[in-house]
Amino acid sequence: MRDTGQSENSTPISLRTLRFTGQALLRLLLVGAISAAACSDEPPADASAPVKTEPKLTLILEGPVDAEFAPIAGRLTTLYYECYPKLLTRFEHPTRKAPRKIRLTFDPKLDIPAHCSGDRVTVSIKWLKAHPDDIGLLTHELTHAVQAYPDSNPGWLTEGIADYARKQYGPEKQPGWNFPDRLSSRQSYTNSYGVTARFLVWIEEKHPGTVDTLHRHMQDREFRLEDFQTATGKTVDELWEACVEELSQ
Repeated sequence: MRDTGQSENSTPISLRTLRFTGQALLRLLLVGAISAAACSDEPPADASAPVKTEPKLTLILEGPVDAEFAPIAGRLTTLYYECYPKLLTRFEHPTRKAPRKIRLTFDPKLDIPAHCSGDRVTVSIKWLKAHPDDIGLLTHELTHAVQAYPDSNPGWLTEGIADYARKQYGPEKQPGWNFPDRLSSRQSYTNSYGVTARFLVWIEEKHPGTVDTLHRHMQDREFRLEDFQTATGKTVDELWEACVEELSQ
């Protein structure tokens, strides 16, 4: 247990050695925020039918959790088991497996909201206490864990795809998140994060499969800006112009 000099009633518990897999986590009752639906033990309607098995996923929580932060930690945990299987299904490379065990580290000193390195996602306790509804940052960071892009790829598209995934895979309600409904000519598709993600959502609506194509090329060190034109028949600048024209109205 980490000594923080706090009173007995607010002393954080250390989660450094806790490892959670599947339903075992959901029985932990760390907080009431964990979804009861996720821990159903009901058998399939047809007991003779083959049961599809999902990849075994493990979440390791590290760092201090006090009474104020515990509900947030619970919501992050629920979100991990809800969104990470979907990210793996869509974005995992067919021959290079993404991590099945993620270390979620709560850092009281981190000055940015969150970051990902390999199988470790570090989030700022300070940020999430101030913005408790911003748990969707975990979806963004977990996307980076699955992307595993080489450094040669453009950062604006890397972050844009991660925010695109956050938009697609939740949580469904994300109050306070800066995801634009409209775009303007004063912006650029290279603005990264929400602006690029909104552009990608628009492209995917017009040309389904484009995001997945770009993503795979980035994983394989084959990405070129001309990939937009190959996938859609229009250059990225032409796409942006059409997108802005539609979304600025």
